Amino acid sequence: MGGRQALIWGLGVALALALGHERPARANGAQAEGFNLGCAAGFGLVNITASNVASSLGTSTGSPNQLNGGATVSVPASCSVTPPSPAQPGNGHALVGGNARINAGSIAATRIFRSQSATVTNGPGTTVVSNAWTVQAEADALAVASYIGGINASNCTVALSSCRYNDAVNLSGSLTLTGSLPTTGGINYYNVTTVGRNVDLNFVGSGREYFVFNMPTSLTTNQDWTLQGNVDPSKIIFNFARPGSNLALTGSDVFGTFLLTGGGTATLNRSGNGNPSSITGSLIVINNRSALRFGSTTGANRVNAVINGRPFNPTALRSVPVPGPLPLLGGAVAFGWSRRLRRRLRQANPFHLATMAGTAAPMAAGCVRR
Repeated sequence: MGGRQALIWGLGVALALALGHERPARANGAQAEGFNLGCAAGFGLVNITASNVASSLGTSTGSPNQLNGGATVSVPASCSVTPPSPAQPGNGHALVGGNARINAGSIAATRIFRSQSATVTNGPGTTVVSNAWTVQAEADALAVASYIGGINASNCTVALSSCRYNDAVNLSGSLTLTGSLPTTGGINYYNVTTVGRNVDLNFVGSGREYFVFNMPTSLTTNQDWTLQGNVDPSKIIFNFARPGSNLALTGSDVFGTFLLTGGGTATLNRSGNGNPSSITGSLIVINNRSALRFGSTTGANRVNAVINGRPFNPTALRSVPVPGPLPLLGGAVAFGWSRRLRRRLRQANPFHLATMAGTAAPMAAGCVRR
């Protein structure tokens, strides 16, 4: 009996170690800090530039644009106006800083925040904040761009937990991108080398996952993207840090946090049949050398562009302790893990069951074109 008990004990320890080793850790705090947009977070639109360029967010009452969503409640208290005042929640928040000059025209938004040196004409009322806020917002956005650009095949798989590196990615045609970390969460990193015109992207994954794209050049599309599962639009991040990298949409519906820090700009136009371009997530343009353009100045009550603010919240990346196997627990640990695994299988949601079984119908049902 002593030998049999020892054997059972040893098998239990081995199984627990194996299960603990194969179960990926959650994304860690360093990753969360790397993605933290700080004072640039909490807005549907951010435009900060040292250049004296004049942008248009719609200048005709017959061709309005819309900024929906976004709330300063997610902005750190250290970024607040002086003296500090309660955060102003609401729809349509934008942050304008540096020497940017914005003609808000017919923009439909609740409030635009501008620094003391920026200029906003027409449109809704503005709230003046200190230059220090937008200076820090610029620094925070540039730090995130640098962090994303510094991820490589080595530190993604070794130094960072829960990170999958995809190299030499070609964004062209119709692509379905399936996250590899639906349960534990983490970063699906795409080092993009080539970008075709009118790329049509379908994201498949869970709300725990991040889809991060390091872009080599501009992105131009007239396609509507889709989400499958419960992918969070704000956790799709496009990093345009290369000089002159632009974003150009024509009647397309896209998702993500679009971070332009390489001097590029964004243009959002209607399609030929009058469909507006829309971003669900946020648009952050720093140090652009040319003006933002939201549609034409003509049109009969047609919306040119819509930003549905879903500001990025990096706190969801915070580490969650993963119980590790301890030899002293032996077979009891292995038994506990097996019970947890069985319970997870029983409680798996339809999306994960469809993924495991390879059935197409539940997946199709989860496909949402937003």
